[in-house]
Amino acid sequence: MIRFVARTFYRLVGQSSIPVKLGLRNIFILPTGYGFLFLLLLVAMLLGSINYNNNLGFLLTFLLGSIMLSSMMHTYGMLYGLQLVTTETTPTFAGEPALIEIHVQGNGRLRKGLHWSFSRQQGTEQHVDPTERTRVAVPLPTTQRGLYQTGPLRIHSEYPTGLFRAWSRIETNEEYLVYPKPISASLPVSESDFGTGATTATSLPGVDDFAGLNAYQPGDSPGRIHWPSFSRGQGLHVKTFTGLRGGEQVLNLSLIPGSDLERKLSILCYHILAGERQQTRFGLQLPGHPLLPPDTGRAHRNRCLRALALFTPR
Repeated sequence: MIRFVARTFYRLVGQSSIPVKLGLRNIFILPTGYGFLFLLLLVAMLLGSINYNNNLGFLLTFLLGSIMLSSMMHTYGMLYGLQLVTTETTPTFAGEPALIEIHVQGNGRLRKGLHWSFSRQQGTEQHVDPTERTRVAVPLPTTQRGLYQTGPLRIHSEYPTGLFRAWSRIETNEEYLVYPKPISASLPVSESDFGTGATTATSLPGVDDFAGLNAYQPGDSPGRIHWPSFSRGQGLHVKTFTGLRGGEQVLNLSLIPGSDLERKLSILCYHILAGERQQTRFGLQLPGHPLLPPDTGRAHRNRCLRALALFTPR
């Protein structure tokens, strides 16, 4: 019922969108629980002063009342004139919070005690600098891959006394992308003679699987020295590994065994990240979708991860 009333209220008063400067039309203020209690106490003190004709009671009541009114103006002023300039979204992985960056200008006033959140979800509290543009990173919890919308941004403050809460609700409707959560697991990946369709499984030097020991050569990394064999008097040896490096590999969803689609996409996500770290030329084949040809670099990685995030079986 409360949510229905709130939606109806915001629909009637109209909603602002970024860029926006907060003012009389989009800032709302009400007493908090402590504020209502404080107001009730003032009413009781006023009635007592009237009943007993107590001048000191009147003085204390009006003094506390003026403090309450001053607090209301200061709380309202924390939002009044605040300018929201732009928003930015950054892709994230499922299970990690998505950070929505909002660029804000204080317009000559230090803004304290501002709490930023989306739809009453997990938020953050951050002050706004009076002169320089401030970047506020608002977290959004994520659970599953996909493309989502941020929804309305809620800014509120109870500074300085906590007797009043001033808030503003701004429509953003920014889209943010959530990639699958990477899961480390073996993957049947083949080195492809791209263009002919022929594939041959290949084991190449890499960092994935332990392959054995080789005699130490000048220039070998000290981190790969096999110290147990050296302590047994067998001389210096270094550990060697095999992995999928070099050539052109095609990561194919259909080759992964199992029926859990989300887990299979998470495995592909892990190998895409590993391929970028190892500078491997890799492509991506998803059923019912065009092949992403083998390539390298951050842009290619992002294209593959986006394809995983938006993948729907056909």
